[in-house]
Amino acid sequence: MAEIRQYMEILLESLKKKKTILQKILEENEKQEKAIKENSDMEAFDRIVRDKRRLIWDLESLDSGFDSVYNRIKEELPAEKAAYKQEIAHMQELISEITALSVRIQATEQRNKQLVESYFAYAKGKIKQAKKSVRAANDYYKNMSRGGYGDSALMDQKK
Repeated sequence: MAEIRQYMEILLESLKKKKTILQKILEENEKQEKAIKENSDMEAFDRIVRDKRRLIWDLESLDSGFDSVYNRIKEELPAEKAAYKQEIAHMQELISEITALSVRIQATEQRNKQLVESYFAYAKGKIKQAKKSVRAANDYYKNMSRGGYGDSALMDQKK
């Protein structure tokens, strides 16, 4: 019985940490959105992506630890359900909050993805326009460097 109580405390602590990490990911998503909208600081964008990657690794570690601990007590827990009613209710509350955070994160990730795609489409258009401008300038300078020879189509062919 004492062993199950310790495992329940570990599960609760794991859920609390998971909630905290998800809140940090949500904050990073908001920073990322700001960096994308400002279009100026792509280094900050990259740093945020690295920070989020670390948070996701922590989250995955917590999930695997939670599963491992839960698997140890899942068969004994139904028999002791009444004794841990309060802990189970708290876990359900945390799981509900975690689910809500996950949904918000997915929404911000989708919004950021659309912002990044539109930013890259804009940048691609700017690059294409710059290439056209360079090509036009090069063609102009080539034509002008040929010297005093006019375009033969405009010259009178009669002598």
